[in-house]
Amino acid sequence: MRIALLGGTGNKGKGLALRWAPKHDVIIGSRSAEKAEEAAAFCEELLSEEGTTCTLSGEENVEAIADCDVAVFALQYQHAMPTAVTINGNLDPSAIVVSPVVPIAKNGFLRYEPSKEYGSAALEIHSLLSNNEVVSAFHTTPAARLIDLKDKLGLDVLVCGAEKPKKVVMELSRI
Repeated sequence: MRIALLGGTGNKGKGLALRWAPKHDVIIGSRSAEKAEEAAAFCEELLSEEGTTCTLSGEENVEAIADCDVAVFALQYQHAMPTAVTINGNLDPSAIVVSPVVPIAKNGFLRYEPSKEYGSAALEIHSLLSNNEVVSAFHTTPAARLIDLKDKLGLDVLVCGAEKPKKVVMELSRI
């Protein structure tokens, strides 16, 4: 499976890349190709230290989604909608979109601020990418645990969406 991690240079994106790259073709996306390439090299090095070989690549978000089966919005809420606008029209309609995005604002403290019109980030992303199935998942999956390859995880992952794409994402959650 070809998985694009949009905004994948952060800890959640790197953690998912580390867990999926041994079995899937993973592309880390970013607004900066250089930053994406650095994140991919970081992940490859960590996996190599564990004796796992894989090939990761880093590209700008629009290039990262080319021919992807799954596009994961591994970025903060304030960047999710602009990214959806940027990739709209370039994302294959058969690609599943995964949203671990939580509408949280940081103003001294972290504060949950639900989308006023849509109620969730996943529904808001779907409003912009209406040709794609959007699945909501990985909201409570800690990035620090994903990056720690010695951690066997054993986490429950809540997955919400239509049945067929939800099954794909549920299989990916067995990391």
